[in-house]
Amino acid sequence: MEKSRKRMIIAIVVNVLVFALEVYAMYRGIKKNGPFGNFIFYTECSNLFAGIVCAACAVAEIRALRTGGELGRTLRWLKYMASCVLLMTLFVVTFVLVPMLENAGYPGFYMMYIDGVKLVTHLGAPLVVAISYVLFEADRAMTFKQSLVGFAPTLLYAAVAYPCNILRLWDGPYPFFQVWNMPVWQSILWFIALFILAFSLCQIPRLLARRFGRKAAEAKKGSYR
Repeated sequence: MEKSRKRMIIAIVVNVLVFALEVYAMYRGIKKNGPFGNFIFYTECSNLFAGIVCAACAVAEIRALRTGGELGRTLRWLKYMASCVLLMTLFVVTFVLVPMLENAGYPGFYMMYIDGVKLVTHLGAPLVVAISYVLFEADRAMTFKQSLVGFAPTLLYAAVAYPCNILRLWDGPYPFFQVWNMPVWQSILWFIALFILAFSLCQIPRLLARRFGRKAAEAKKGSYR
């Protein structure tokens, strides 16, 4: 029981820290780009979602700590979804956007991972949220079919971004969405590649949770809300 309380206290601290950092990052982003200009980016949307989820988890965990309960299944799944979308951000930055940069080496690394709040949005938050989910809030009973819920936010973003680019309402904001600047076949390949990446990343937290996380069955009866 004492070990369980310590784990929950650590989870609360991590969630509060992530929420505070995300609030700061959102403030800086909105100040720089404006509300609309900021939230056309997948990075900002995924980090906003993660910040809200971490805040909700922290509140629920504080309550559970007082009552001796556990974090509800709905919030476990939301934390899982947050880890999936942030991993998508991290992987796209690392394996797509960074290789496209003209400034390779340290200048490119600094620009994409350190400059401004990118240390939080591109690197820190994705790693911390995914690790904290696996170690403290994972639902080890999650099946492969259930894990596809982590794919939903990315599909929702794509369902908005592609039509907005086709209608010329947006220009990007990422090169692979600029459908008017590439052949149709290339846009299709980008869509397939991103689809496969997002689908695959949904399995990383789930599989790691099965190895390192706590079984959902350990939660007390009635704790899943």
